[in-house]
Amino acid sequence: MVYKKAGHADLMDQIVSDSQLDEEIKKHPRFGKPIPSLLFSGDVYSNFLNTASEAGYLPPFVILQKEIRYEISKAITLKELESAEFEIMNLIDALNERILKYNSICPPKMKKGKIDFDNIENQYKFWNKNINIT
Repeated sequence: MVYKKAGHADLMDQIVSDSQLDEEIKKHPRFGKPIPSLLFSGDVYSNFLNTASEAGYLPPFVILQKEIRYEISKAITLKELESAEFEIMNLIDALNERILKYNSICPPKMKKGKIDFDNIENQYKFWNKNINIT
């Protein structure tokens, strides 16, 4: 590929640019090493999750799962403190909106049902039982 500058080919600039790029590539810690065979075996999604968690990446649905879990515990605390029922119901309504968003982005097997005033303690156990990536 020829580098074009001011309407003419400047071959020397392209050669220098390519050599600098080659030097940067060679500085990478995995340069020259084979790709781990583990990445080619098994489930691609599981391989991605393992690689991503090692890199510190959390998928958006996992972050949302943690936030929902925290909000459910907050609602239970309000219920135990016998706070006003409308305050708890407002929190539950907001939680159900977040659960709908969670269900729209999470894998199908991880979908969860809505929460109401009577089943909030059971739902909290369910949300804590199915912890996947934390």
